[in-house]
Amino acid sequence: MTRTFVAKGMEIAQRDLQQILLRGKGDGSFADTINKEVALLPPADNLRMINNDEFIFAKQSFDQWSLVCLKPKPEKEIFRLVSAFNLNSEILASDYSNTTFFEITGENKNYYLSKLTHFDLRPKKFPVSTMVQTLIARIECCLYNLEDKYLLSCHSSFEDHFKERLQDAIDL
Repeated sequence: MTRTFVAKGMEIAQRDLQQILLRGKGDGSFADTINKEVALLPPADNLRMINNDEFIFAKQSFDQWSLVCLKPKPEKEIFRLVSAFNLNSEILASDYSNTTFFEITGENKNYYLSKLTHFDLRPKKFPVSTMVQTLIARIECCLYNLEDKYLLSCHSSFEDHFKERLQDAIDL
């Protein structure tokens, strides 16, 4: 983990994580296939997520899912997972590892992120074990609310822009 930013009450570390996007209904053989490969069952509600020590599995919309690998996997293993998922005719899986991830911790994380987004980060609107797709610093991002931290993902091409906007928010 590389430390990216530190501000009073907040730390952001860039993480090298891998992601697989899946399309499917989420029930029946979809759920069985996912559970067989990663030991997680799909959450029933949109924007909900579940996780274990190795993965975050989030339902992004009625038919789109995101599987984030929390521990580094060889490229061969990501390819094997995508292939195993795609053997099921009810699943369309794609390696989406060209994504940049930031782990955001600290008591002031909401204060600084609120300067960059219109999204309401208060716990009653953004509870633990949920995720949101929103604009942060005018960048389309996914924000995962884990117990004591956020995990933010955006396309790698926006990495420098996000870092610059975050630094601007900290300096204000």
